[in-house]
Amino acid sequence: MPTSTANTNKRNEIIEVASKLFYEQGYHRTGVQQIIEGAGAAKGTFYAHFKSKEELGVIWLRTRHTKWNTSLVEFLKDKDVASEKILAVFDFLGKWMKDCDFRGCAFLNTLAETPDPNNPLRNEIAGHKQKLLELFQRLIAEHQTKLPKDKCQNLAASVFLLFEGTLVEMQNFRDTWPLEAAKSQLARML
Repeated sequence: MPTSTANTNKRNEIIEVASKLFYEQGYHRTGVQQIIEGAGAAKGTFYAHFKSKEELGVIWLRTRHTKWNTSLVEFLKDKDVASEKILAVFDFLGKWMKDCDFRGCAFLNTLAETPDPNNPLRNEIAGHKQKLLELFQRLIAEHQTKLPKDKCQNLAASVFLLFEGTLVEMQNFRDTWPLEAAKSQLARML
């Protein structure tokens, strides 16, 4: 196997191990040594690929963002109408939460661990949430074609906040009742 392929594979393996550990036990509770051991890498190999744990954390969040959004797009592909898509985003949340045993959002979990607003992890978290808000803005604009732009933006922000609150409370209660309540409210909003 060529050296560059081996290096890429080891880098990807480190990211994969770190992703699992960061999500399951938390970003700050996971140490670099634990990642190194889990990936079967040497310390030098880790630092050849990543300047720091923080850099790896940023890459993890970017990877997570791509994975989550790719899964969401796939989930929505059979929906033709904007209102169906909006409701389906909430259905996707329910599926995602059940699949992860109500572990919650990697971004919000990391946010809770990262109080420094200037930390690069916070930029990734804000970027991920901004993209979700923009998705709701597009879908609401498609659904409410006669509504003025500012009212569409306001409604989209309300849907986004309903989604985020549902996510947090599903994790908190480890149950789907917050999703059912949110979808009922969402149907009235639409």
